[in-house]
Amino acid sequence: MGPFAIFSLILIGIYWVARAIGLFDTLIGDGQSIGVFVGIITLFLPQVVAIVLPVVSFAAAIYVSNRLHSESEMVIFQAAGFTPYRLARPFLVFGLLVATLASALSHYLVPASIARLEQRQREVSQDVATRLIVGGKFVHPSQDVTFFVRKVSKDGSLVDIFLFDQRPDQRDITYTAHKAVLLKSDDNARLVMFDGLIQTFDAKNLLLTKIQFDQFVFDIGSLATGSDARPPKIRDYSTLASLFPTPKMLKDTSASAAQFRLQAFLRLEQPLQSLVYPLIAMAVLMLGNFSRFGVFRQIMGAIALVVTLSILAVPLRDVAANRSGLQWVVFIPDILGLLAVYVMLRRSAGRKTARARDIGLAVGAAT
Repeated sequence: MGPFAIFSLILIGIYWVARAIGLFDTLIGDGQSIGVFVGIITLFLPQVVAIVLPVVSFAAAIYVSNRLHSESEMVIFQAAGFTPYRLARPFLVFGLLVATLASALSHYLVPASIARLEQRQREVSQDVATRLIVGGKFVHPSQDVTFFVRKVSKDGSLVDIFLFDQRPDQRDITYTAHKAVLLKSDDNARLVMFDGLIQTFDAKNLLLTKIQFDQFVFDIGSLATGSDARPPKIRDYSTLASLFPTPKMLKDTSASAAQFRLQAFLRLEQPLQSLVYPLIAMAVLMLGNFSRFGVFRQIMGAIALVVTLSILAVPLRDVAANRSGLQWVVFIPDILGLLAVYVMLRRSAGRKTARARDIGLAVGAAT
């Protein structure tokens, strides 16, 4: 657990920082505060942990197995009569602990964090007032809307405003004003424009209408209308519900039953990786004899096996997504990994038995 904690901090930190850099530029560039950035990046943490857990468990198992070999402890255990199956027991317990944590993340924490993250992102996107006040930059707060402010004065007023709205059916509306101020309330924001012009082009009748105004109030909150009405997605449902999707669930998400079951099977399969990978690391290193040059070849072999299983999982997921009744194939890499572990442990046990028999025959011949 010690190496596991160290590798977790390192890998999670690297992956988390990589995600944070791109998000920082986007949010801070849009005028959001540091508090908003910290809140959103924190919601990424369960997803990051779920992704790196199998790799971290594998790295910890490799580290411990290598220490056992390099410090001759593995030789002492074997000389004391420990079978490879007995030596694999701590790695199995460790894998079960990590798989339990991964299962809690996969079934509960990650879906909850994704749902909260999407809700938080919608709240940020609805803060149109903050996103619009960017001097000298064209912004698009919603589809078919373009907004431009030449500059923002020190007193907070806006100078030279351009607002192009294509949302009305067969009508293009252009608002221009020399000056404007933003009035914000708890639930809405309004743009008060002064000394401006409204141009409406009727595409159906090919008619252009112009209206000059001294003062005009525009509801900025209307630019985000409809952003809350997000259709449900497959990941919004629990694992049990995804295993048995109802007709209403299929209609609401426009997804197939195979896609729902694939989501459920992937949530069930992901924790197994944290169980299989440590056992692979231990079993592969058991194949090598003691050597003062280390077990570099065995380590590379373990890495190659894990990478091969990970690559094999990609086409199998495509098959499971496109064919009903074949979602179970996502477990094939884990099954193959466990079979490989059993074969390697059995081979190690056979080699140990053969060595013991040879030693016994040599002792008998000498006496």
